[in-house]
Amino acid sequence: ITSGGELHVGGDVVAYSTTVSDKRLKDNILTIGDPLGKIKALRGVEYDWNNGSRKGQHDLGLIAQEVEEVLPMLVREHEMPLLDGAEDGTIYKTVDYEKLVALLVEGMKEQQETIDKLEERIKKLENR
Repeated sequence: ITSGGELHVGGDVVAYSTTVSDKRLKDNILTIGDPLGKIKALRGVEYDWNNGSRKGQHDLGLIAQEVEEVLPMLVREHEMPLLDGAEDGTIYKTVDYEKLVALLVEGMKEQQETIDKLEERIKKLENR
């Protein structure tokens, strides 16, 4: 545990927790604008880990530097003292993946609205 309160573990952490999301703790609440545009700007990738406890493992995810260009509030910088060969003070970028859920929810809603309109248009054309 760092003096800043961060816990670093070399392997997976299995835990059960919740994220505080109470409306009373939030101001300036806005629905996410252009969710599909943001989703389309992200790039899902396959890759192989080249360091740490997952070295050599094949995985799926996003590249933090690319996410930062679209959704900078989802990217954080941290020292990772347990990475092999990491020097003290080396900073790595991380992604708050859980926050992507809100973007995906709004993107699905936007897609469904488009699908519903297209289905309605098809029915009208079929009934001619």
